[in-house]
Amino acid sequence: MNMNLTEAYYEQKFETAFLRAKAGEFQTFFERLMGLAYKADFMPCRPWGKQGDRKNDGYLKSERRLFQVYAPNEMSSSKAKAKICEDFEGAKQHWKEYFDRWVFVHNASDGLPPHVQDLLLGLEKVNINIAIDTWSLEELRLIFRKLTADDKATWFGLAPTEETKLRLGFDELRIVLENIATLTAPLRTEVKDVPAGKIQANALSDATERLLRAGMTKSQLVADFFSQWHDETFGERLAKSFKDKYQQLRNAHTPNQTFAELQSWAGGSQRGTPEHEMAVLTVMAYYFERCDIFEEPRGTPR
Repeated sequence: MNMNLTEAYYEQKFETAFLRAKAGEFQTFFERLMGLAYKADFMPCRPWGKQGDRKNDGYLKSERRLFQVYAPNEMSSSKAKAKICEDFEGAKQHWKEYFDRWVFVHNASDGLPPHVQDLLLGLEKVNINIAIDTWSLEELRLIFRKLTADDKATWFGLAPTEETKLRLGFDELRIVLENIATLTAPLRTEVKDVPAGKIQANALSDATERLLRAGMTKSQLVADFFSQWHDETFGERLAKSFKDKYQQLRNAHTPNQTFAELQSWAGGSQRGTPEHEMAVLTVMAYYFERCDIFEEPRGTPR
């Protein structure tokens, strides 16, 4: 998909929100997405006293779809199977005349475990009049792409644009750079060109690549800033800060999550304006080009 800067920004924000949403937060995330995408056609179902939600986490009226939302990686095998069976049979009991499709919405972005897959296939085989679908990141991403620009901005704030990139100057960079400065002793590193294939070697998404390349168009501003700054160790101290934070994040997250968490850390409490977000991307691109963050392709000479 050929994305512009604004689209790439929102794609990355959406994926990060999906990956961060656990347990009840994931249901809230799902309901917000569906409410923005389908408006009144989507009917969320709130628990009510002893009746609960009657095994209904949302209903899409026009498509006769009933949704049940799960975080299967947070359950034991036996608990997950018992809950799915209970929810599916309960849905048939309470809502059978209203739905033809039952959708298992889950946050297991790396795939469902085999015991869940086997159970869902078995339920579909027995219940021939009900289609059973599974939705996760990619299915929800397609729905997100249908949202209007206003809806995306309402959810994730204003995004940087091509105009924002052109307006970027030292004032915005100074805010970002000073925000992430630390008192760590300087670490001298050799400045290198971006190795060919670094984005592919780190399995970064198209959206993340688009954000980095947008930042790269102005990354020379960062080098110019450092050359004019009164503290000549500033750039290398920042390089060490980025390296340390990247090493801390990389073992606990996927590459795209690591990028998003690093972006959030670099942006600090002043995040929000498109100019500030563009400045963050520019600084990150500078250190990405230098190979202070993310891995070089194998065989790259040092």
